[in-house]
Amino acid sequence: MENELTAAHRIYKRLWSKTVAQLKSDGLRIDSLLRNKAGDARRGVTLVAWPDAGVRRRVNTFLREAAVICPGQHFYKPAQLHLTVLAIIPGSESWREQIHRLPACQAVLDKVLKNRRAFSVKFRGLTASPDAVMIQGFPTDDTLAALRDKLRDAFRQHGLDENLDRRYKISTAHLTAMRFSDPKADWKDLLSLLEAHRETDFGSTRFQSLQLIWSDWYASTGVVRVLQKYRLND
Repeated sequence: MENELTAAHRIYKRLWSKTVAQLKSDGLRIDSLLRNKAGDARRGVTLVAWPDAGVRRRVNTFLREAAVICPGQHFYKPAQLHLTVLAIIPGSESWREQIHRLPACQAVLDKVLKNRRAFSVKFRGLTASPDAVMIQGFPTDDTLAALRDKLRDAFRQHGLDENLDRRYKISTAHLTAMRFSDPKADWKDLLSLLEAHRETDFGSTRFQSLQLIWSDWYASTGVVRVLQKYRLND
């Protein structure tokens, strides 16, 4: 597990170093669709886990601070905060071309997720990408990594892996908390706030269930539809 933790730290640190430079040079990627959610046609199907109330509350406290310093950005509401286990049909405007795969994907999920173990994640500190601010998650053992590997192998064996990890291979346990949607912002003050929370303890969660959801780009409460629930064994 030491290697898994080391890898997570390395990924988060690399993202942070790259994004700090872009914050200082106004080089962030602004998602203009976030300012017009009604016109955003991106949809997808994702296997997710939801952090507990304590984690959501602590993250929301940070986001309230960020909203004062950097209004106009997209801040996730507590109910939207989620850990992506695997993107089954990656969120995009072309989701209709992939939705026919869903029944076959669900059959694979039903088989693989039987008798799988629960896992725990500690959420400590934050990092950022050119698109978003993320709460860093650190699994306490290799259960989540093994689950993802098992799922990827099963999808590959059934010829359903074409679009898995299309955007990037998910290997961390982060929570996306904020996305950049307004180019007019005081990035210097935001950077100061982010630096102040680089080691903040946001709590931990024992994930005892997963959900397969249909959702928009940001898991909006009014859009999310739960397709299936999976219980994990302790």
